[in-house]
Amino acid sequence: MVHDPRVTTLLSRLGGLYRDPARVDRDASSLLKSSVGVHLIPGIAPLVENNGDSSHCLVLQGTIAIVFRGNTYQLLVDMYLPPGYPIRPPVAYVRLAPNMYLKENHPHVGSDGMVYLPYTHEWNARTHSLIEMVVAMSSVFSAEPPVFTRSTPAPAPPPPPPPPPPAYQAPNSSAYRSPTDDYVTSTSTSVREDLESERYIQEQIALIQAQEESEKEAAIESARKAEEERQAQIVAQKQWEEKRTEEIRQQLSQKIHTHLASFAEETKSAVQSDWRDEQQLTSAKETIAKEMDELEQAKTKLTSAIATVDAKTEEINEWLQEAEDSKEEEVDVDDLCQPVTKLHAQMLEQSAENAALTDALYFLDRAVYMGHIDCITHLKSVRKLAKQQFLIRAHLIKINQLPYWSICNSPRRASGTN
Repeated sequence: MVHDPRVTTLLSRLGGLYRDPARVDRDASSLLKSSVGVHLIPGIAPLVENNGDSSHCLVLQGTIAIVFRGNTYQLLVDMYLPPGYPIRPPVAYVRLAPNMYLKENHPHVGSDGMVYLPYTHEWNARTHSLIEMVVAMSSVFSAEPPVFTRSTPAPAPPPPPPPPPPAYQAPNSSAYRSPTDDYVTSTSTSVREDLESERYIQEQIALIQAQEESEKEAAIESARKAEEERQAQIVAQKQWEEKRTEEIRQQLSQKIHTHLASFAEETKSAVQSDWRDEQQLTSAKETIAKEMDELEQAKTKLTSAIATVDAKTEEINEWLQEAEDSKEEEVDVDDLCQPVTKLHAQMLEQSAENAALTDALYFLDRAVYMGHIDCITHLKSVRKLAKQQFLIRAHLIKINQLPYWSICNSPRRASGTN
């Protein structure tokens, strides 16, 4: 972005008024170089706030175009960039040209000419710009212009030029005049008056010519100065355009270089990523093929195992069927456990009797608790059963203390099996 040298100069004169002077320079220069801000001129002017504070800031003065009833008009405006810009929105005023007046009760312009727009009310430093604000003003004022004009009466005609001064008359030298003297005197007086009139006319003509000559020289000098200023502006504009062209060329070259470098880096990354994906796909393909072979082998083994299980299941079903067919009479539950020796038989009998006595003692306690027997009967029965249970438990302890080999070598029961 090429900055306008006028804006840069004014910002340097304002010093540190703006927190972000680069943003102010960029926005103002963009507006001045755009088609909507071509008639605006930057300057410095005091801005009076609503609270009475006043501060000198950058102002863009000039005209903006509005279209009303098919005709294009230029509206005088002043756009102030307050010290808080771009956080604060710009402040715009409508200025009046000669014979122009503000409309009363205009929805977007106050009585002092201050502009009130929804665009400035919703101002956002990141998304809004001066160019869009001028476009919004042109659109709003094209729909309803804030100023109007009144017809003025025709000017009065200029007053007539003053009459020439009277001719000089010499005083009479004598009170007495002869007819000849009167004729000579009247003739000389007439000649003198004609000479005075001619001399006055010549002086006026010379004065007018001198005035015209001075005006002509002033016009020539003004035209020369204007031409010099125009030539200086043309040279400055040409230099500025050349500088801008060079900066744009450099920016374009930098952008192209950056884009190509970024594109090359992205392409390199994409190729490397594709190569890695290809390697991963190849490895995955080999892994899948290996797993497929393993699954085929596992399938073969499982098929064989299933066949074996089916065969064994068939054998078990046949055995169950044979067992079902050859089932004998049901065996008594007491015959399911047969001791091998007499000591084993004694241990079994003594253990059963010990458990029975324990149950009997429990039920005696419950009978006392429920009140079915008295305490004396309970004590007698418990004493008797406890003595019997003590003997049984002592017998069991004694059997357990015998060595295992002596138990195994004891005489077997007559009904025992070898």
